[in-house]
Amino acid sequence: MDIKKVVVIGSGTMGSGIAAHLCNANVPVTLLDLTTEISEKARDRIFKSKPPLLLDKSQIENIKVGNINDNFDVVKEADWVVEAVVERIDIKHDIYEKIFKDRKEGAIVSSNTSSIPIKVLSEKLTTEEKKDFCITHFFNPVRYMGLLEIVKNENNDLAKINSLKKFCEVELGKGAIVCNDTPGFSRK
Repeated sequence: MDIKKVVVIGSGTMGSGIAAHLCNANVPVTLLDLTTEISEKARDRIFKSKPPLLLDKSQIENIKVGNINDNFDVVKEADWVVEAVVERIDIKHDIYEKIFKDRKEGAIVSSNTSSIPIKVLSEKLTTEEKKDFCITHFFNPVRYMGLLEIVKNENNDLAKINSLKKFCEVELGKGAIVCNDTPGFSRK
């Protein structure tokens, strides 16, 4: 599995940090939010951030922006879709329904949550959809924190999870660990 394009949905602190870090790795990324104005402001915050989220500020335009109504079709081209919206399960479920309806077959879908169990996040997904769904818990600030937890579920395609782990280690420079869906995401 090659990750050539990523869409990050939610341009708050974590979504912006993830988008910036993907940009640092020269991975084409689109940052979506409720409005394009919100995404544009997030890109401006990335540019002005201290400590800097970007290795090279001249690369800021490599972070494309848009909104989830007019620009959601970018999901069809993404190899990985990262959800980083507010920690409300109803909103997350609505986003997943939309993502899985439009995503490219086999694309990974992940949540950046640190508090909602994957069992709850995926409760409305089909068994087939669960194969490509996981949690990718980045730590803040994304550029500077080396750890990444990848939380799997019992239905995951483990080859895909291991491929995502390798991508995050090699391309993003993360110390990625695969965890189970338990409090604190233990490795058991």
